[in-house]
Amino acid sequence: AEDRPKKLAMFCTGGIRCEKASALMQQMGFDEVYHLKGGILKYLEEVPAEDSRWQGECFVFDGRVAVDHDLRPGGYDMCHACRMPLSEEDKEHPAFSPGISCHHCIARHDADSRSRFAERQKQITLARQRGEDHLGRSPRKQAGDES
Repeated sequence: AEDRPKKLAMFCTGGIRCEKASALMQQMGFDEVYHLKGGILKYLEEVPAEDSRWQGECFVFDGRVAVDHDLRPGGYDMCHACRMPLSEEDKEHPAFSPGISCHHCIARHDADSRSRFAERQKQITLARQRGEDHLGRSPRKQAGDES
């Protein structure tokens, strides 16, 4: 007898990975494969909080890091050295230094890496003080450039 589940359900943030994974699982012989159409974000958008079965925050792949049921930014930040989500409690840990390290990665990075991360964080802070995006900002228009 096969130990394969008879029914398989999955959910993904935006649903695209689940669409692809569902098709693959069916090709692999899983008969009943279900996924949340439109993903978790669509569910949070359409289902009122009082009717929802969702608990906690949803990790997202953008600057918000996580969103609550109302799709507002949640209570997590991201360590820019290792990309791990960080709770408020994580940010109180002695190993946390914004943009440089957290308790997940402090032992993995040497002094040279931390120095590079510190310089990057300095540039991010300076850009923010100037009201600019650190990455992806449009090039400055040249004098006389009408475009």
